[in-house]
Parts: sequence; C-alpha cells; structure tokens
Amino acid sequence: MKLGIDMHHGFLQEELPVEKALQKAKHEGFDGVYYKLPLSVSPTLDRSELQAAADCARELGLYVDFGIGRVNPFNTNETPEAWTIGGGDYKRAVEKMLEAAAFMGAKELIGVTAGWKGQHTGYHVYDRFRTDVTWEEQLQATARFLKSLAPALRDTGTRINLETHEEITSFEILRLIEEVGEDVLGVAFDTANVVSRAEDPVCVARRTAPYVHQMHAKDCILYFSDTGLIRQVKPAGEGFVDFREIFSIISAHQPDLHIQIEDHKGLMHLDLYVAEWRNSHPDLTVEETAELVRHAWRCQQRILAGALPDPAIYEGPSYAEQRDQRLQQASSHLSGLLRDMGLRS
Repeated sequence: MKLGIDMHHGFLQEELPVEKALQKAKHEGFDGVYYKLPLSVSPTLDRSELQAAADCARELGLYVDFGIGRVNPFNTNETPEAWTIGGGDYKRAVEKMLEAAAFMGAKELIGVTAGWKGQHTGYHVYDRFRTDVTWEEQLQATARFLKSLAPALRDTGTRINLETHEEITSFEILRLIEEVGEDVLGVAFDTANVVSRAEDPVCVARRTAPYVHQMHAKDCILYFSDTGLIRQVKPAGEGFVDFREIFSIISAHQPDLHIQIEDHKGLMHLDLYVAEWRNSHPDLTVEETAELVRHAWRCQQRILAGALPDPAIYEGPSYAEQRDQRLQQASSHLSGLLRDMGLRS
C-alpha cells in the first residue's frame, strides 16, 4: 500500500506550483499526491503541462492521483471550471478529465455526489435533504450519468470510485455499483465521513472491501448532544477509527491501495433522536448505530477524564495553527501501522 496526501485539505493551501508541491510531498515522506481535479495540474489540460508533471512525479518516485469532480447532475453547476473545459458540455468535460488522468497514468479516480454547503445551516448543508428534488431522484440521475460515461471509462481504462462523502451512504454506493458495473465504478472509502451517516468504519470496510480502490484516511471522535451525536474530525490515531482492522480487511482485496491523508477540522451532527433525520436513512442498522453509541460513550469518558481535549476548546484554534502537528501525527501513525503490518515498505 502507498500513503499519499490530499493536496486540498491543509497540506498545500498556499497552492504551490505542481513541481514544487511534489517536491514538498517527497520531502515530507509521502508516496504520492491527490488532486481533486486534473485541472489543478493544468487548467487547460495542456498535454505538455501534464507530461511535465508526470515526469517530475516519476523522477521523485511519486504517484499522482485525481478526483473527477461531481457526478450528480443536480449539483454539477457548482464546478464551473469543469463546465468551462467542456465548452458548456459537462459530460464532455468529465471525459476530457478522464483522458487527461489516464494520460498521466492515474486510473483509479474519485467522484463525489455532492459538496458541503457551509454557507447554509441545518440539514440544508447536505444535498441529501433538498426539497426541490428528492435524494432518490438525485441517485437515479447520478446512475444515468455514470452509465453515459461508461464507454469513456472503458476506453481509457479508468474507474470512478464514489467517495463515501457526507451526503451518501455506503449502501447507496454499492447499489450504484451493481447498477452501473464494478469495472467502471468502485468505492473511495473515507474512514470518517461514513460516521456522519451513522455507519461504523469497520462495518463499512467489511461491506465494501472488494470494491475499494481509493481511501481517504482521517479519524474522528463522537460525543453526545441534545439531538444525538456529534462527530469531530481528528488526525489518524487520535480518534476511535480502527485503521489496523480496516487495513487488514481491505488488504486482502486491494494490497496495493493508495491511501490519501485527508485532514481538516469540523463538526457534523448525527441527529439520531430526530425522526426527520432517521427517516432519511432507510439503511440505518441497529448494529452500527449501537456501535457508534458505544464509541461515543468511550470518547465522552475520555473527555471527562482529560484524556481527550474538550471538543469546543480543540475546535477553537484555526486549522493552520494545528496543521503541522495534525499531519505529522496522521503520517506517523498510518505509516508506522502499515509497516508494522507488512503492507508498506
């Protein structure tokens, strides 16, 4: 397995040129980098710029992986730069990005079904709770769009791995894979995002392992609120996510998995006591809900004992103030664990 860094969450917020970003990643001890779009390497997908980046990565012994952006037609307008590269044709834009990624040797890509709308409040930060179109209708439209991309995916030998993002469950992703085809669609397993949809990370690993081709590694804690539980993001090794068990499960299927450290701050609410929230999760299971409550109880006890910082105090400082410590912690924990398990040289 290889351990890389997500360029868009904390590591390189200063937006260094690609070659310098790659050098920094190498210096920090990472095996590769992940960009959310090929447009981050070349805004015009210029082949000479893409080739220069690929050559630089090869010389440094690094991989370069990419996301492919939004694949839910109801929110693709939130990626205007993709529409531009397609000349107003979003499908063509995605096809061009698939071709660019394949040209650089990146075949396992990440797609997302929505984005966090932080300017809003309550449930409307999630597309899952939209009232102009149901989430089921959005999933149906997503399936149709992904099917339309299947010929380009097969031609380029690429696959879109749907991220277990803040708005979608692993159950829903698996149904999309069944409908669209596992040769062109897989799972990008975000180990902490699944918690925000009331899924236990180890259970998700067992459920999705044959289809996981990318991973975003981040940790979290849970604690109780008046409406249920609250998830707070932590760097790997400082929360309850059992990476050893997750790697053990997934390595049996994907021994050469690329694991991207994705680190950021933030709180998300699991409103288990609220009927509207529960009803929007028809796949919610007693087993996994109980497991998360158990994690929350243990985390709460650690907070009360002073073994974990008070969440409000921890959340206070800006990410920039904690970035270096957080990334060092995550990298050290994950690389040490992978080496200990014989999964990384």
